[in-house]
Parts: sequence; C-alpha cells; structure tokens
Amino acid sequence: MSPKTGIISGSGAYELGAKVLEEFEAKTPYGSLSSKIQVVESGKNRALFIRRHGPEHTIPPHRINHRANIYSLHSLGVENVISIGSVGSLKEGIKPPAVVIPEDYISPFRVDTFFDDRVEHITPGFSEELRNSLRESALELGLEVHYGGIYLQTLGPRLETKAEIRMYSRFADIIGMTVGSEASLSRELGMNFAAICSVDNYAHGIGGEVPDFQEILKRSKINQEKTKAIVLNFIGKQ
Repeated sequence: MSPKTGIISGSGAYELGAKVLEEFEAKTPYGSLSSKIQVVESGKNRALFIRRHGPEHTIPPHRINHRANIYSLHSLGVENVISIGSVGSLKEGIKPPAVVIPEDYISPFRVDTFFDDRVEHITPGFSEELRNSLRESALELGLEVHYGGIYLQTLGPRLETKAEIRMYSRFADIIGMTVGSEASLSRELGMNFAAICSVDNYAHGIGGEVPDFQEILKRSKINQEKTKAIVLNFIGKQ
C-alpha cells in the first residue's frame, strides 16, 4: 500500500529525522521535482518526503516547481499533504521561536494552477481534520503551538519592506513564500492540506531589525525538533 501522507519541507525541518527506506526520482508532465522523493518511516507507517529547496537548499522560493512537487505526490496516491516551513511573525504576540498551525491563507501575488487549458475553479483552504490531527499530535507530546492565524504568501526571494509589512499585518499573522501555492495546488487535485510553520523571526519593522538569512536559519533550528516531532508523531498514528 502506498503512503497516504506527503511531507514537503524547507527550513522548518530540512531533514525530517525519520528512517529513510527508499529514495527515488519521479517524473511529471510539469518538469522536475525539487528533490528526489524519500520514503520515510515513523512507527509502523510510511510517508513521502520532498525537500522543497532541493537536496542542498539551493532553489530559491520563486523558482520552486510547485506543480511538479504536488503532482508527484498525487500520482503516488497521497491523500494528505503537510507543509513545513519557516515564516516571519506579523504580530508581536507571536514571538519567535514559535510554531503555528494556521487556519487560512492569503496568496494574491502568485497563482499556481493545474487548470491551464480548461475553465475550472476550486474553493481553497486548509483541511480542518488535518489541522486538528496536527494539534492533537503536538498536545500528546506536550508541545505548545499557536493554533490558528492567517498565513500570507509573498513572492520572494527578497524580504518585505517596512511599509509592506505594515499593510500585511492588518490582514495576516505570519508571512512566508510557499504555503499558498502548495495549498491551492493540493486542493485542485483533491488532496487534504495543512501547514505547520516555524516562526523564526519578526517581519521587517516588527520586534526589531530582521536578522540576515543565516541567522534566520540558525534560529529555525530551535523549532526544528518540535516541528519534526509533531509530524513524526502524526505519521506514526495514521
């Protein structure tokens, strides 16, 4: 039986920490994936794992082939997609380091779709059941998470200006560059989707100066063990 859960991760948990049973290339009508797909095991259950930014973290966010990544999981029988990634906080009350399981997203700047040659529409959104399962997984481990909040996707690769952040902070709670694309494409193919976000810095103009990228990666390691433990516990219970 093929794994029913697919994990796509970037800075939030670049190495999932699960036992890797197999690694293989996947071909899609939409080109190459960001990385080889790993079959990982937690408990008695398996999941598929893709490194969003490539095996050496060299693919910038605006160059990620989201369609290939999502299509490959769908073609392999995945029903639930979990996205792990690093985000900035738009609210002083969400203080880094923290973990957020957002309830909805805004993605007005980049529209990824499989519907290039036909008129078809979906109602986007996260799976409440999948979000609840991730929260329960965290509670079982005694780990604190922010449950709720709005994710806003920007284009990247640059971070945002202070003026942009003042505007975005009126509508959202955390900000990143990938979740909206992955969520919309997953829903187009009928897969459930949820995100678990590692809050590694305040956005520009909130809570002090934004650290450089290397410092953000350093801070993200504080959250990695937490996000990985939650996801591995989730896989183990499926």
